[in-house]
Amino acid sequence: MQRFKFAGEPRAGKVLVALLGESLDLQRGAPLPGALLALPRHPERAREQGFDPAAWLTRQLARRLEIPCINARRIRPTQTQRGLDRRARRGNVRDAFRVDALLPPQVAVVDDIMTTGASLEALAKSCRDAGARQVEAWAVARTPLWHS
Repeated sequence: MQRFKFAGEPRAGKVLVALLGESLDLQRGAPLPGALLALPRHPERAREQGFDPAAWLTRQLARRLEIPCINARRIRPTQTQRGLDRRARRGNVRDAFRVDALLPPQVAVVDDIMTTGASLEALAKSCRDAGARQVEAWAVARTPLWHS
């Protein structure tokens, strides 16, 4: 995960996509969602790093699963979530995202690492505002609960 997220190594990313795809194959009894949406990274941070891990993972998963990838936007700046507790994280990302497209009834939002789920929850709300009735959260990794 470190090599993928911080060094932008595509080989590491391909392994993560394969693992997540395999996990989804094993767990799915229900139909796939109608679309995937990446958790939008702050544009300034994406420019600094030159790489958006969640967007890359989402595009690769969408291709593998043969479902559309729809863009969401971060509509206001937020501070980094690193170091914030659960309550502060929720407040930090409240109303930070927007989806301009009309969404299918079922979608999945994708992130590379989930800590408290605050960002995914905020994006899920935007998805429901854009017409989705069911929103799944998919993440490649989960921060241990004692870190959250």
